[in-house]
Amino acid sequence: MHPDGVYRHPITMEDRELYRRILGIENPWSVASVDLQLLSKEVHVYLTHDDLPTWPCADCGAPCKLYDHQPQRQWRHLDTCQYHTIIHADPPRSQCPTHGVRVVKLLVPI
Repeated sequence: MHPDGVYRHPITMEDRELYRRILGIENPWSVASVDLQLLSKEVHVYLTHDDLPTWPCADCGAPCKLYDHQPQRQWRHLDTCQYHTIIHADPPRSQCPTHGVRVVKLLVPI
């Protein structure tokens, strides 16, 4: 029972959906997995993205052909309660005819 006296149906969601929502992850990105490491007090969130043939150039925003992906990178995000939150992703690189190969801007809040 909610404090206002109204029964509210609990929302059930799995860890990937929970972290997608609280981190603000949006298409084309999604949460592939979440790894809670109790001893080190860390939450590792692994991101993946849709298989897109084009990505915007980081400099001019023009749609460009996917070139490849950088090796996996990781970023520290705000803590989840007392746990360090670390985001992992393989950033795509696009090939712009004007600016060359560039890592795309990650639209992931980091």
